[in-house]
Amino acid sequence: MSVSVGQYTAIDDTADASWFIRFSDSVNAIPEYRGVRATLIEQLGSLEGKHVLDVGCGPGDDTRELARLAGPSGRVVGVDLSESMLAEARRRGGPVEFRRDDVYALSFPDATFDRVRAKLVRQHLLDIDRADDELVRVLRPGGRLAVFDLDLETLALDHPDRTATRAFQQYWADHHKQGWCGRQMRRRFAARGMTDVTTTPYTVHMPYEFFRQATRGALADPEAATVLGMTPEEWWRPLAEAEEAGLFFASLTGWVLGATR
Repeated sequence: MSVSVGQYTAIDDTADASWFIRFSDSVNAIPEYRGVRATLIEQLGSLEGKHVLDVGCGPGDDTRELARLAGPSGRVVGVDLSESMLAEARRRGGPVEFRRDDVYALSFPDATFDRVRAKLVRQHLLDIDRADDELVRVLRPGGRLAVFDLDLETLALDHPDRTATRAFQQYWADHHKQGWCGRQMRRRFAARGMTDVTTTPYTVHMPYEFFRQATRGALADPEAATVLGMTPEEWWRPLAEAEEAGLFFASLTGWVLGATR
């Protein structure tokens, strides 16, 4: 059985947990994500000596960057639901405490952290309200929150069949648990009493192979052919031809939110 991005909350139960490590690395390798990571850090403010929580840390590369900025007097904790991800994060090392935790019920007292960060986590969550409550709960008054989420319906794809591609755009967004979470961030965190709320847009270009991996779960569903009005193979063929000609184009837009509790 194949794995897909829709299984990020159940990585350890999949046939190939290492696929998610490789996919997470491919996300961070996309050039635009350097800007996303930099803006997340900018929105957190000074990290030196601070207690920082990185929610959904994955292999931990971003978390290690936070630890470098927090310095020896700071404390950085990376949490993830997957033991496979955490094992890889620990293998890669760094002055970070990596621990298994659940964003629906974080195992920290109220107001534990000066800074809380979550990147590309919330789109995978069924109960996003409960998770957002937890992100705010563990943040001390005056602390800073930084979150990055995509909006899956912002997919821009150069494909000759507009009707099928528009249908796929909506289908793919709805295939995610929270396909619209990017556009909803400002409202959701303002409703939780956060102040100084800002959103910074980022459009991310998706390489061909990355797009294939990101969409394969949705296209593997039996209903995909009905949605597209053709087989997934037929719909994919002009994209493969565009890639061969060096003309493939796909992008997504997301937002970095910064806010103060």
